[in-house]
Amino acid sequence: MVTAVAIEAIDPTNLSIEESYAFAILKNLPVDQLNQLKQLMKLGKPGVIGLETLTAFVQLCKQQGFDLSTADVSAFKETHRLNNTGAYQGIIGPQTAGVYFQEIVAHSTATPDLNAAILAAATSLRGMCTADGPDGGNNACAWSVNRVLSKAGIAPLGDNPNYVPSLYEALRNGRGKQVSPAEAKAGDLVIAFGEAHIGIGLDDGCNHVLSNSSSRALFQWESDTNFDDAYGGSSTIYRLVR
Repeated sequence: MVTAVAIEAIDPTNLSIEESYAFAILKNLPVDQLNQLKQLMKLGKPGVIGLETLTAFVQLCKQQGFDLSTADVSAFKETHRLNNTGAYQGIIGPQTAGVYFQEIVAHSTATPDLNAAILAAATSLRGMCTADGPDGGNNACAWSVNRVLSKAGIAPLGDNPNYVPSLYEALRNGRGKQVSPAEAKAGDLVIAFGEAHIGIGLDDGCNHVLSNSSSRALFQWESDTNFDDAYGGSSTIYRLVR
């Protein structure tokens, strides 16, 4: 039975910032918690932290929406009232590692069907008047998507919830995961070429997309994946993960 964490073929001086923080979390966990994470990541070698474990853990953090930049680690510590002053600022020790472990496991084991909730909310709001949105509904596509998320009980996207590039940035930085058209499912978010428009996929593959109709100020435009080529290029599809 493995009772202590072992480090295998990792040179801390060659790690990126996010890899360094991921390594700090892993090495400061008790061996049983490390092994629980390894089981979650479907990895062997209990009790061992190697490059494979580190790479998989960085990816897991991204999938669960945990940013391991210096600023976000500090924000995480402050949010959870962990000591983040003086010599302890931005430092991950056993206590902080334990809180990360609890949060990551909670996110991984709680598997709400966000896509189903988004699809149900979008369907119920089809035909919604968007005149209360930006420019009297003329530029209300991001506004409409956030109304859908709100009805689905999901936190709004974007620092500016009415601006497509802001929603896109939030999806790229932890709230979403990019998927290919072949992987796309109903309830995924579809962003037009140039970040000019956003809508919600109605079917697997997102061949049918529901979004705001600017000319009518109604949430009722049903188009194809690329919004009927109205924006001059291919759309990008994201799946909300939290």
